[in-house]
Amino acid sequence: MQKDSWVDRFDSVLQRFFEILPGFLIWILLLAPIWMGLAFPYIVFNAMIILALFWVYRATIFSIGSIVGLIKYNKQKKIDWLQECLKLEREKLPDPETLPKDSLLPNHLIVIANYGEDYDVLTRTINGIINQNYPKEKLFLSVSIEARKAKKDPDYAKRGEYLKRDFGDFFGDRLMFFVHPDDIPGEAIGAASNRTWGTKKAVEILEQKGYDLNEFLVSAPDGDILISPNYLADLTHKWLIAKDRNKKFYQTAMYTFNNNYWDIPIMIRILSISLTIPVLASSVVEKRKRETHSLFTMNLGVMKAVNYWDTSLGIDDTPFYWRPFDYFNGEWWCEVFFSPLHADGVYNDNYFKNHIDQYKQYVRWGWGVVTIPIAFKVMLKNKKISIWKKIYKTYILLEKFVLFKVVAFLLSFTIPIVLLINPKVNELVISVSAREMVSIFMTLAVLFLVPSSIVKLYLLPERPKNMSFLKFAFLFFIEIPLSYVVYLSYGFLPFIDATTRMMLGQKHAKAITWSEKKIAEQNKLAKSEQI
Repeated sequence: MQKDSWVDRFDSVLQRFFEILPGFLIWILLLAPIWMGLAFPYIVFNAMIILALFWVYRATIFSIGSIVGLIKYNKQKKIDWLQECLKLEREKLPDPETLPKDSLLPNHLIVIANYGEDYDVLTRTINGIINQNYPKEKLFLSVSIEARKAKKDPDYAKRGEYLKRDFGDFFGDRLMFFVHPDDIPGEAIGAASNRTWGTKKAVEILEQKGYDLNEFLVSAPDGDILISPNYLADLTHKWLIAKDRNKKFYQTAMYTFNNNYWDIPIMIRILSISLTIPVLASSVVEKRKRETHSLFTMNLGVMKAVNYWDTSLGIDDTPFYWRPFDYFNGEWWCEVFFSPLHADGVYNDNYFKNHIDQYKQYVRWGWGVVTIPIAFKVMLKNKKISIWKKIYKTYILLEKFVLFKVVAFLLSFTIPIVLLINPKVNELVISVSAREMVSIFMTLAVLFLVPSSIVKLYLLPERPKNMSFLKFAFLFFIEIPLSYVVYLSYGFLPFIDATTRMMLGQKHAKAITWSEKKIAEQNKLAKSEQI
């Protein structure tokens, strides 16, 4: 970025403007059935027809993407990706100068910022790393804990000792442990600051030992994530065959919540699978729209060059995308692979508190809207990013943070609201034809989503032995109407909540006591055959 531009001079004004923008647009749309229903009913009815047609289009590509994604997953999960890597010939690969000098395979630095996860959950994640189909001497692990919690929890403070005891033989000096201080000025409480600390400290040690950071790939999983045995080899193969490999980040298309799927309430299960299938579909048909989310992998040298994560933010994954995007002047893309990872769904022993915890988690995810001011200031300031790319990215941002948050509400309630507040429009032909056309289009959209139900059935973890097939079938079919309830509640309210708070000037920061992720006892030690 250029320094001292007009964007810098008006930074606070622009920041506030872009904080207001998404919330303002959302509330304009949410209230449109009232203020436009009275003054411009013709426009409202035609807009609903267009929006319903748009939803048919989304349902179509969603269905196609999920089916194609499932086919690719089934095909690629049978491949030994390490052997595929070793079959490659250096001279035939693109950009050979960016490959490791002494070995075709890069080193992997895995950074885990550990706070809320129990030690058993953390060890499950590390065991998943140990069980990788990848040379162990190329696996490096950095675990960082929070000083503020260590001061209050003596057992948590001993995690460095436990890690050395349990994993020292495997990793040797490739195991690094750090304590993130709680008094660094300007840092927000959250994973970004802890991850940055763990990565920076690991980089210092690696550089002292003479390692080349550009021969490392870095990944930063949450402490509850279990990666499948082929995960690192699969993404390494993608990295090796990719052109401009270090101008890309690498993410799996198969992001599941299978670790404790059958232990969480039905509404939470619906939410879990409703994240898995869209990620799979978008990875196939909209790969260029993908932004850094949850676990992603990239070149460690690039990570250092962009100065790691933004420690002033509590949200650390999606906003990070714009750092390398700016650094590479817009040439920052996603590559996907299909080896799965498995995370925990939000779990609490108390049924009702479980749903409250899930809502709070979605509000935190809703705060991903802080990406809007970051992204727009980058695009305003960096003159090397093409105007067409800026227009495209603007559309993607508004689609993601505005349109997708309100479309279900608008399609469900706009026409009834207009008819209620403006009864005279019942006499108009357009009011009848609009209702009929919207109904037809929404029926088509539902039909186009049927294939995704087949994909869902395939991706579900094996039903528990104590669950009858009749109960399994009942739960599967009852989730179909409940999905609509979930989409209009959890898929709507938390995101409106977070966006409205930002519009009103509230700053986001994770509370120190964010809820710990829990899993059922029988799932603490996941078996590789479940992957």
